[in-house]
Amino acid sequence: MFPKKRGEVLVFSLPQTDQYQNISHLYIRPENHQIIKENLWGNQVVVFTLNDVKDSVSLRFHHKGKTVKNLLNTNFRVQDYTKELLEKYHFLLTPDRFVNGTDPRIKKIVKDLRIKNQELRIIFDHVNNFVLEYLRYGKPIEGLYPYSQAIEERTTDCGGFSTLMLSLFQSISIPARLVVGYIINTDLISRILSNSKFLILNSKFFLMHAWPEALLPDGSWFPFDPSLEWRRGTGQTKRQGGFGYIPDDRLVVSYGQDFTIKYKGKPIRLDLLQNPIYHT
Repeated sequence: MFPKKRGEVLVFSLPQTDQYQNISHLYIRPENHQIIKENLWGNQVVVFTLNDVKDSVSLRFHHKGKTVKNLLNTNFRVQDYTKELLEKYHFLLTPDRFVNGTDPRIKKIVKDLRIKNQELRIIFDHVNNFVLEYLRYGKPIEGLYPYSQAIEERTTDCGGFSTLMLSLFQSISIPARLVVGYIINTDLISRILSNSKFLILNSKFFLMHAWPEALLPDGSWFPFDPSLEWRRGTGQTKRQGGFGYIPDDRLVVSYGQDFTIKYKGKPIRLDLLQNPIYHT
């Protein structure tokens, strides 16, 4: 349920069935909404003009998480990406406000890592280790930190960990993208279910989160979770997830960043599709 604010537009992304989850029984009320297919990243965005909403807006669905594990037992190299695959995902190699592989600071990091012409698993390992050693987790925000904040301040949240890693991959010409969603608080769910047979999830069960994943030449995606891996390594969490592995406790609502959505002929500029956004 989202509160109503008259005179504004409400925007949010619909969770879809993908490698992380199965989504079914989707329910959106009221019916006077528009679903916009965001063609670049493949997100489905719901837009309401709140003057047309009488009471409140509801989004309901069934979610079943899936464990994602990629052991990368191949000798893939950067040159193994086909021309067709790179053309399909060309936008992942194009800088924006949050990810920029052409920044001289990013290029210097890549040069210092000495990973040119290495196998992808070696590149992935070096990039992941650099991010874990260079950054510290802190100062979480609801929006998205750009890679520049992560480089300059070194203390950042899951978004900054991700945009820095994505910028490094972009500099090496490896297509990679941001995964945006939530960690489901399974501990809280278990405690409640111990006293009840029924449970309806609401916002208190979800922790905002984002993580990167890199495209492999075979078209599959290799996941990372550097901020959670850093926090687990420093004893701040026991939650699982990291290099090549994401457990089934995730709700994914979108991919990517820096969007322009056209609604009724007018552009709506959005940094991130995660929480419902009110736009004037």
